[in-house]
Amino acid sequence: MFETLLFVLGLLGGGLSGLLGIGGGIVMVPLLLYIPPVLGFAPLGMKVVAGMTTVQSFAGTLSGAFGHQRFKRIHWPLVAALGLPMTVASFIGSRLSVYVSEHLMLLVFAIMALAASLLMLLPKREAAREAQLTEVSVNVPLAVAIGCIIGAAAGVIGQGGAFLYIPAMLYLLHIPTRISIGSALAVGILSSGAVLLGRLGSGQIPWQWSIILVVGVIIGAQLGSILSQRTPRTVLRRILAIVIFATAIKIGWNVYEQSWHPSATTATKISHPFS
Repeated sequence: MFETLLFVLGLLGGGLSGLLGIGGGIVMVPLLLYIPPVLGFAPLGMKVVAGMTTVQSFAGTLSGAFGHQRFKRIHWPLVAALGLPMTVASFIGSRLSVYVSEHLMLLVFAIMALAASLLMLLPKREAAREAQLTEVSVNVPLAVAIGCIIGAAAGVIGQGGAFLYIPAMLYLLHIPTRISIGSALAVGILSSGAVLLGRLGSGQIPWQWSIILVVGVIIGAQLGSILSQRTPRTVLRRILAIVIFATAIKIGWNVYEQSWHPSATTATKISHPFS
C-alpha cells in the first residue's frame, strides 16, 4: 500500500512539474512529510524525504522538458546563462547538506518558498501576443548571479530550485510566462542533476521508494506539459503562486513547532531503510 501511495504522489508531482515548470519537490516534500502519517504509515524524516525528492525532481524536469521542447518553449541561451552556474552552486550545496540539520533544512525551504510566493503575487503585465523565442533577450550577468544564489540554497534542501527561479525569470529577467516554464524545466535538469550527483554515495537516497515515485512522475509530467499549453498564462502564474505560498506556510508552521513545541511535530526522523 505504501508503494501505491508513492506512485500516486508521483503522478501528482509530475503533473505539476509539466504544468508549472517546477521539479515537483515544492509540493512533494510536504506530501511525503504529512500524508503517510495521516494514512497510518510511519512518518518520514526530512533527510529521507529530501533524498527521494532529489531523484523525483530530476526525473520530473527531464520528462517535462521533453514535453515543452515539442512546443518550442525552451530558450537555450537563458538555460545556459542561468543553469550552468546554478549547477555548480547546487553541487556544492548538496555536498555540504550532509552537515546540515533537518531543522535548518526546513527553515531554508520555508524562507525560499515564502520569498518566491510573494514575488509571484506582484502584478505583471502580459503582452497581447505571446513573444516567440527569437524575440526574447537575456540579461546574462543577472542570470548568472541568480543561478549562483538560488543554486547554493537549492542544493542544501535537495531541490532543483525552480519554485524560486521561475519567479526570478518572470519578474527580474522579464521572460514570457510559457518560455519561463519551459526553460525552467531545462535548467532544472542541470541543477537537480547536480543535486542528485552530490547526494550519490552519501547514503541519503532510498532507491526502492524513489524509483516507484519516479514512475508516476514521468507519466504525470507528460500529461502536465500538454495541459500547460492549453492553460491561460495568468492562470498558470496564479496556480504557481498559490502552491508555493501554501507550502511556505505549512513548512514554516512545522519549523515553529520544532522550535517551540518539539513534541508536537509529526515529521519525526526514522532510520534510513536502504542505507
